[in-house]
Amino acid sequence: MKLAVRVAAAVFFVSFAAVSAVRAQVPYNQGAVERVVLIHVNSGHFNSLMADFKKNVVPLWESEKAAGLIVDYQIFLNQTTDGSDDWDLGYSLTYKNMAALNGLPDKVYDLRMKHYGDKDTEQKVIDKRVEDAHVVHSYLLRDITVR
Repeated sequence: MKLAVRVAAAVFFVSFAAVSAVRAQVPYNQGAVERVVLIHVNSGHFNSLMADFKKNVVPLWESEKAAGLIVDYQIFLNQTTDGSDDWDLGYSLTYKNMAALNGLPDKVYDLRMKHYGDKDTEQKVIDKRVEDAHVVHSYLLRDITVR
């Protein structure tokens, strides 16, 4: 009986070690998570959208950064368009990891209300933003480092 218990324990530990070794053989380390959004700006609305970004979007991102909800953000322009419906402007938000996305809308809500004052004011700004542009693509990317 003791021999059977020893053999069972040995098989268990060897199996556990094999599973642990398989995980260690992943060829990369996981890093930060980025939300990349590509936007098509409607003709004649670029200056209006930029004013909205300056007044509303960037201050919110700065608040999120100060609160530790995002690591950083970037805004960029498309320099090589494929056609009239291609994206013109993009932005990325960098989060520490996937766990940072858990409950994010609830965490950002207070910052949004502090900025806009109330939901009706925020909705008016969003309605105007929809007149200026629309999202072409939105991606969630994971940074990796090759081992």
